[in-house]
Amino acid sequence: MRLLNALLADMHFQLKQGFYFVYVAIVVMYLVILHYLPEIVKPVALPLIVFSDPSVLGLFFIGGIIMLEKSQGLLQIFVVSPLRTSEYLISKMLSLGLVSVLATIAITLFSGYYHVNWWLIVPVTLLTSGIFTLCGVLISAGCRNVNQYLLKSIPYMLLFVLPCFSLIGFPYSEIFMIVPPVPALKLMLGAYVNEVTLIESVLILLYLTLMNYVLFRWATAVFEKRIVFEEI
Repeated sequence: MRLLNALLADMHFQLKQGFYFVYVAIVVMYLVILHYLPEIVKPVALPLIVFSDPSVLGLFFIGGIIMLEKSQGLLQIFVVSPLRTSEYLISKMLSLGLVSVLATIAITLFSGYYHVNWWLIVPVTLLTSGIFTLCGVLISAGCRNVNQYLLKSIPYMLLFVLPCFSLIGFPYSEIFMIVPPVPALKLMLGAYVNEVTLIESVLILLYLTLMNYVLFRWATAVFEKRIVFEEI
């Protein structure tokens, strides 16, 4: 019940702060871009756009959310509430993950491209969103305002995103698959062009699930040490 209430509260907060309206505007912008692209490039353009939603947007949004909660005194309320840190973080992951999945579905359906494996694109989008949300939590732990967070997140974004270019024509190495966004994007590309095997899909989903768990445990410890105890 606590988790459900936290999730509803997060969704209400994000709606009140205008995050959902930003998502809608971005989805419309993506659809306009896709409308003018040749059909032949859509199988590559679509997964790249879908990937940018839980990655770039998710990473920046979670930082903005936590900084807003800190400035509005909501973190102080959280500290003295019965809500656990793990429930707080899961709520953030689910609320942003749900928006990412809905945006992915909307972009794909309204783009007019129907050769997509939904059994892959939905879970990989959700898991990718979780990874970047948790990374955002880790980054925000040492920040005091949004500007500081944005500056601090740039190196992490480059570290995560640059290896992904190896999948679209740049020099590729299997070692890049260690970086979670790389296998995530590879699975997204495979979901749109149906060029990924069942075994490879399962292995990537398991790896992304493992990374979510590792980052979740890490983010929980850091959040309690750097934010919760500072608010007490």
